[in-house]
Amino acid sequence: MKDVFLAKKEKPDQTKFMNNFKHSPLHLIFSLFFIILYGAIFSSAYAASPPALKYNITASGSYYPYYIDDENSPGILPEIIQHVLSLSNIDAQHIELPAKRTVKYLHLGHIDFDVISPEWLSEKERENDMFRYSDNLFTVEEYLVSLSKNINKWQDLEAIKKHPVGTVLGYYYYDDERFTRVDFHSEKELVKALQLNRIEVAIIDKLSAIYWSNWFNINTQLGALHSQGNMKIRIRAEHQSLLKNINAAIEQLRNNGTIDTIINKYTKNIPPQ
Repeated sequence: MKDVFLAKKEKPDQTKFMNNFKHSPLHLIFSLFFIILYGAIFSSAYAASPPALKYNITASGSYYPYYIDDENSPGILPEIIQHVLSLSNIDAQHIELPAKRTVKYLHLGHIDFDVISPEWLSEKERENDMFRYSDNLFTVEEYLVSLSKNINKWQDLEAIKKHPVGTVLGYYYYDDERFTRVDFHSEKELVKALQLNRIEVAIIDKLSAIYWSNWFNINTQLGALHSQGNMKIRIRAEHQSLLKNINAAIEQLRNNGTIDTIINKYTKNIPPQ
């Protein structure tokens, strides 16, 4: 019995040993090792999977047929951009923003790209080193638009000099120093404003003007061409390494007819003018 008692008495105290270990330099070394190891693993995983890019292509929200607030038929731009991102293997998230905030967020770096025609921009903004541009997606045209009874007055761009002109809030106009902007929230609202004689002339994309005029049964016509150019992806310069894959995707979509098919899907029912 005495031997058994002594054996029990002399058995190491594991709890006391662990408590001593926790406060020993060796424990501190092991803890630091695991913290560093965890940080290295996390950093490697983060580097291998960069955060998703953020972008906006909603424009005014009524930019038919380029953007439509319809999950099943979202418009020309959402469909083309989704194809480009997929082929480029780029993870990106669309952020809903009004046009004016899109410009601000892109300059501040809160979003990474949008889609725009450089011909809309002033020379200074086109040369902004903060951005890079993709290859062409498709061509767009903007016109002076007025009611049919007034259209003869707007066959020359000089006619808008120092004159009130309907524009979309947040949109770029390369020559807006020559006329007085009268901002409305969308192309849809511009066409309605023409009907109500709140403005006599507006600058509107050709297809948007025809679509909304027919939608509201308003008799408008196109006057002088204001701008003609190509829509491009405008991406912040820190992501310019992505342009090689983006441009390769655009070329593939042009060559296999995907871009033309998408455009035809949304424009086939818009009558010519």
